[in-house]
Amino acid sequence: MSTKPIHPALARTGVGVAADGTFNMPTRVQYGRGIIATLPDEIGQYGATKIMVVTDPGVRATGLIDPIVKNLESHGLEVTIFDEVKPNPRDFHCIAGAELAQQKAIELFVGIGGGSAIDTAKCIAILMTNGGHPRDWEDFGALRHDPVTVIAIPTTSGTGSEVSPSSIILDTARQKKMNLFDPRICPRVALVDPDVTFSVPPRITAATGLDALSHAVDALQCRLDTPASYSMALEGARLNAMYLERAVADGSDIEARCGMSQASLVAGIAVGITDVSGTHSIAEAVGAVYDLPHGECCAIGMPMIMEFNLPVSTSKYARLAYAFGLDTLGMDEASAARAAIDYIRDRNDRLGIPKLRDLIDEADLDLLAQKAFANTSTPSNPREASVSDFREMFVLELGRNI
Repeated sequence: MSTKPIHPALARTGVGVAADGTFNMPTRVQYGRGIIATLPDEIGQYGATKIMVVTDPGVRATGLIDPIVKNLESHGLEVTIFDEVKPNPRDFHCIAGAELAQQKAIELFVGIGGGSAIDTAKCIAILMTNGGHPRDWEDFGALRHDPVTVIAIPTTSGTGSEVSPSSIILDTARQKKMNLFDPRICPRVALVDPDVTFSVPPRITAATGLDALSHAVDALQCRLDTPASYSMALEGARLNAMYLERAVADGSDIEARCGMSQASLVAGIAVGITDVSGTHSIAEAVGAVYDLPHGECCAIGMPMIMEFNLPVSTSKYARLAYAFGLDTLGMDEASAARAAIDYIRDRNDRLGIPKLRDLIDEADLDLLAQKAFANTSTPSNPREASVSDFREMFVLELGRNI
């Protein structure tokens, strides 16, 4: 009888630079304007001829997908499009995609879109070789077989799914966001092309950009952090602070779009080395119960968990304040750390992120706290948090919103 693998954060030994850890970057990233034109060549390296493009109706409606498909078909590839993807991707859509892929004998998947499309592509690739329901492969290291190859083309600058070892899928029966986590889940190739993000509207640009920031914050404070992830998390935060509001204000600002593509990518790599932590425990609980945009839930969750983690993460948050470009001259670490939290709250307001009170029902506080505690990544939070701790975080945040 197999036993459930131990969460890496609980198995880790050592402290600081003496802590053990794994540095694994299985995704090859091709970054550049117009880089998606190389997709047929990338597919050719794997010898696949039957391709499934996984996307969502919104991306398909922009007209981005048809030229890509025509390009693939002109190279003799047989292409099937699967666009049954919604925000907070559902388990039953992944199952339907896997069934269609089996019928078509699909050999390679191309995920085109935001995190929902890419996570769906990764989950379908898992089911193709492992079978069953997505929940069978939840948590760390559960896979029996390597997934089918996935190439990712992100159309937003936020999720980092193109370099992530996770596939986040909503279990509709349990109202739980599952984390299917294994380094083998990472796409083999990510084609990161800033040009495909130009048409993303301001609200989605803001939400996905704050999702990217949450990856930087979670990687920075994660119990599984390393010097490499720490450095990339700070750089992701710095780029995010420089470019997100510019990209929201003017979607055609080339430098801002390129800067945000890089911000999302480097923060995604950082969190892929570590794990997400308390921000996502909160965000995925709220998102699962109310089916809300993941980026907005992350934006709300960041200051909540940072307030809780402040006693053990003061020095890290002080460095974060410096990365944000805040004037910390003359401040002690505690004041600088507080400035970083206040900056995130103020920025959420500037970008129009809803308040927690406008999204949740106080009658659900116990349910939300239980779901946050049960999240796969809760053990990665730097400060141990109980169900009652999470409930208190929600209560305190509601109090701030009055």
